[in-house]
Amino acid sequence: MEELKETREKAVRDAKRNLILDASVKVFGEKGFHETRLEDIAAQAGFSKASLYNYYEDKESIFLHLAIREHERLCDKFETLDLPKDSFQSALRTFLTVLVHEMGARFAFIAAVSNFQTGVFCGHETFGKHRETLIKQFQTAVARIQEQILRLVSQAKSSGEIRSPLSEQAITKYISSIIRGIMYEWKIKGKMGDITVEVNEILEFVCHGATGPAQTA
Repeated sequence: MEELKETREKAVRDAKRNLILDASVKVFGEKGFHETRLEDIAAQAGFSKASLYNYYEDKESIFLHLAIREHERLCDKFETLDLPKDSFQSALRTFLTVLVHEMGARFAFIAAVSNFQTGVFCGHETFGKHRETLIKQFQTAVARIQEQILRLVSQAKSSGEIRSPLSEQAITKYISSIIRGIMYEWKIKGKMGDITVEVNEILEFVCHGATGPAQTA
């Protein structure tokens, strides 16, 4: 009986924690990480500011839990994605279409994550030891997306579809850099671009490079 009570209490607590995270997506997206206040998140979630401390230590903790959750959800989606097996280009097109679409759907929040990452990795944010685990979880969630691209590249290398002398890790790094570059460009412009165009341009560059396919006479 006591175990059932604890299970119910945990379920209620988890539901409220997720409710706070759901509300904070909108607030962080609109205001950015630095301008967001706990009062803003509390108001959006229908909580008092004081009650937030029952679930999260502070704004940074909320943001990190949210970033981890959103990245893990995206990774879980990719892991269940039925990618075409006939060619690397077809599989990459499907993967990129989903990824760029999800980036667009979360455009404002991902821009906030980008600002946060810059602060963390440039040392502009200081976190105590109690944050280190969360930051590592966040980095792991981000790395999972690269691992999925690496898997596609590795398969294409093995099948001979990719004949570049570059290592699988290097190719994956450059594909990831192109994706981040698109997100940065959207952020500068303040709006997302055309998903189909973006995916086609990534594929063209990845598959044919800057010189393009060989021209026939």
